[in-house]
Amino acid sequence: MCYMSRLLFFFGLLIPLPTWAYPQFIGYKYSSCITCHYNSQGNGPINDYGRALWATEIAGRMGAENKTDDQLGEASGVLGKKNLPYWIRPGFKLRQLWANSNPGTDISTSREILMQAEGSLALFLDQSQKYAVVGSFGYVPEPLRLQGRGMSVDTWISREHYVRAQAMEDLWVYAGMTDKVYGIRHANHTAFSRSRTGLAQNDQAHGVVAHYIKPNWELAANAFVGNLYQDAPYRQQGLSLWFEYEIKENWRLGTSILKSKNDFVNNLRLGFMSRVGYGSGTAVLFESGLIKDSPTTGNGSRTGYYVYSEAHQRVARGYHVFVTGQAYKADITGAHSDSVTLGFGLLAFPMQRVELRIEAENSQSFSSDPEIQRYFWNALGQLHISL
Repeated sequence: MCYMSRLLFFFGLLIPLPTWAYPQFIGYKYSSCITCHYNSQGNGPINDYGRALWATEIAGRMGAENKTDDQLGEASGVLGKKNLPYWIRPGFKLRQLWANSNPGTDISTSREILMQAEGSLALFLDQSQKYAVVGSFGYVPEPLRLQGRGMSVDTWISREHYVRAQAMEDLWVYAGMTDKVYGIRHANHTAFSRSRTGLAQNDQAHGVVAHYIKPNWELAANAFVGNLYQDAPYRQQGLSLWFEYEIKENWRLGTSILKSKNDFVNNLRLGFMSRVGYGSGTAVLFESGLIKDSPTTGNGSRTGYYVYSEAHQRVARGYHVFVTGQAYKADITGAHSDSVTLGFGLLAFPMQRVELRIEAENSQSFSSDPEIQRYFWNALGQLHISL
C-alpha cells in the first residue's frame, strides 16, 4: 500500500462509529438480537431487558462490589432506579477514539477524536410495545479526508429513524431509515465485510424491513430506495435478503444477498455466515462473500472477495480478549493485491454504562508492485459511555 493510501486507510479509522450490536454475545447464549434491541437486526438503542442483562451478566462490578445482581438490574435504567412512563425511553452515547499509525517509527501518526455524541429516543404507542417510533440524532466530526477541501459536510445527523410494528407474533416490520440487512452486523465498520461491501457507518438507506423470527431460524427482507439525504444519482436502490438457521444449540449458519444500483454502478453482494457460542462468553464469528461491481456504462466489471473472522473469549466478568482475521481482494482475476489484516485486543465492560476497547492491527498487502507498502501497524483505543 502506497504512503498516501496508507494514510487514507488510517483516516478512515477515525470516522465515527454508530452503535452496533455485539453478535459475539451468542457466547452468552443470546443468539437473536431482538432479545436486547428495539431493532431486531441488532443496532441502535437497547431495550429494558437488554439494559438489565448488560448490568447483571455482561458488565463487571467495578464500583458496585457490594451490590447484588438484582440491585444492579434495578438500577440499569436511563435514570437509574427511577421508572419512566412506559411510552418513552431516551438514551445517550459518547465514544472517544485514540489511534496511532505505525507506532514507534519515523512516520508514526497519532490522533484523538470524539467519534460519537448521540442521543436516541424510543416512543411507544402501546404498553406492550408492539408499535414504536425510534430515532437518533447527534454530532459527528467531519472526516479528516474531507477537511480543507471546501466541501460542506453535515456534522449533526440522524443515523436511523423508523417506525416499528409487530405485525404478528413472529413478524416485525420497520419503515424508515435503517442499516441495510446483510451479513453479520458487528461493531468494526472498517472491517472488509463492512467497508468493502458498502455497509459501513454512513451507508444507511430509507426503506422497509420485514423480519420473521422463530426460535431456531430468522428471515429478513429489506427493500430500500437509498439515502434520501443524498443527491438522487448516488442513491443505491435495491433489495437484500438475510437468513440464519440454528443447526444446533448456539451455532447458527446463514446467508445473505444484496442487489442494488444507482446511476453509475450495479452492485451485487453474496455472503455466508457462521456464529458459534460455546457458553461462558466464548464465541467464534465467520463471514465470507463475493463483491461484484458493474459500471452502468462501458466495461470494468469486477468480482472480489472478502473474509472476516473473530474469536472472542471471556476471561472474567466484564473482560474479554479477541483475535480477528480478515482478507480482501478487489478483483479475483485481476492484478489487484490481496490484503490481509490480523488483530487482537481487549473488550472490557468494567462497570455499567462503560465500554473500553484496546486493539492492535497488523495489515499486509501481497503484491509484486514495489511501490506498495506491504506491512504496517495500527494501535487503537476506544472509550464508550452510554446512558
